[in-house]
Amino acid sequence: MKRETSDWVMGFSTSFGITFLGMMLVLGAVCFLSYSRMQDKEVSQEAQETAAPDTYLPGAEDRLVLLAAGCEEAGTEPATYLLLGFLPDQGKIALCVLPPSAYLEYGGQGTTIGRMWQQGGLGYAQKGLAQYLDIPIHRRALVETEDLDRLLRCAGLMEYDLAVDLDYTVEGRQVVMPRGRYLMDGRRVMDVITYPAYKGGERERSDRAALLIAQLIGGSLPLFLDGSGAELQETALSVLDTDLSASDCLQRSAALQFLARLEMPATTTVFLEGSLSKNYTVYHLTQSCRERIWEVFREPGPSQGPPRLGEPLPVQEPVRDEKKPAAPAAPESPSSASAPASISEQRPVDSGEPSSAGEAESAASEAGRTVLDSGGYPPFQEPQRLERPQS
Repeated sequence: MKRETSDWVMGFSTSFGITFLGMMLVLGAVCFLSYSRMQDKEVSQEAQETAAPDTYLPGAEDRLVLLAAGCEEAGTEPATYLLLGFLPDQGKIALCVLPPSAYLEYGGQGTTIGRMWQQGGLGYAQKGLAQYLDIPIHRRALVETEDLDRLLRCAGLMEYDLAVDLDYTVEGRQVVMPRGRYLMDGRRVMDVITYPAYKGGERERSDRAALLIAQLIGGSLPLFLDGSGAELQETALSVLDTDLSASDCLQRSAALQFLARLEMPATTTVFLEGSLSKNYTVYHLTQSCRERIWEVFREPGPSQGPPRLGEPLPVQEPVRDEKKPAAPAAPESPSSASAPASISEQRPVDSGEPSSAGEAESAASEAGRTVLDSGGYPPFQEPQRLERPQS
C-alpha cells in the first residue's frame, strides 16, 4: 500500500513539474514577443519624432487673397472681377466672381467696383472692396485676354463642355460659340466669362465663370508636383500687370504642393446672390452672400462677426450703360407721344436701392422690355439645370 502511494506521488510530481516547465516556457515566449513589439514601437515612435520637424503643414501665414480683373485688352474697362483666396491652412482655394456693377460703400458714399476702377484704377477698387467686405486683399492683378492665353498654353489647354449657345459682339468682335465641347484657350475662356445675355443675368454669369475658373485651377495644381509649376509662376509674373512678387510665389511653393496632393477638390466657390437696382445699373449683394464672402476670406482668428448691411447710399453716377435691352419698336399712339422717351431719362441717377420683384415686373411690363436679372434666379449647380423651359 505504501509503495503504491509512493508511486502515485512520484508520478504526480513528475507530471506537475513537466506541466509547470511547459507553462514557464510559454510565458517566457509571450513576454519575449511582447518586449520585442514594444521595442519596435519605441523605435517607430522615435523615427516619427525625428521626422516630424520636416513634415510640412501650411499655416495662416501662407494665406494670400488676390483681386483679379479681367479685360479684353489694355486700356479697356474690366468686364469681371475675381476674388481669389489662397487658403492652404484650410485646404482650399476660394473663388468669388463679382460684376463691375457690384455695389459697395467707400468714404461714406455709395459706389461700385467699376466706378472705383474708373476713379483710381485697380488698386483703388482693391482698397474699397476690402473695406466694404471687411476682408484682407493682399495683392491685385490685371488679366488681359492675351495674357490669359499665354498662361493657359503654359499650363496646357483644357477641355470644357459649353452648355449654352453664345452669340454676341464684344469690342467690335463677333463671338459665335454653339454649345458643345471646346479646347479652351484664353480667348474662349474670356468669351464664356463675359457673355452678357445668360438667362440668369449676372448671377448665372458669375456662377459659370467661377466654375470654369475652378476647373482651370484644379487642372493646373498637379503641375506644382514637378518643375512645371515654377514655369507657370514665372510666366504669370512676366505677363501680368500685378504687384505679386517672386517671393510671394516662392514662399507658397510648399503650400501649392500640399494642395496638389490632396485627394479632395482644392477649390471652393462662393456663388453670387443679389439683385439689380431700379435703373438696372447697380448690383446689390444680399446680406447672406456678403456674410459667406466674409466667412471664407476673413482674417483667421476670433472676430466680432460679419458687418451688417444698412440702407444703401445713393450712387450718383452709373458705372456702365446696363439698361434693359430695347424691345422692337411699336407704333406710336397719341397717348404715348407725350410720354418720356426712355426709363433712363426718367431715372438719370441711381437711388442705390435694390428693386423688389414687383417693381421690376411692373417696370418691365410698362416699358415692354426684358429684365436680364431680377435677383430671383435659382442656385446654380449643374449647367443642365440652367436651361429654363420656354413659357
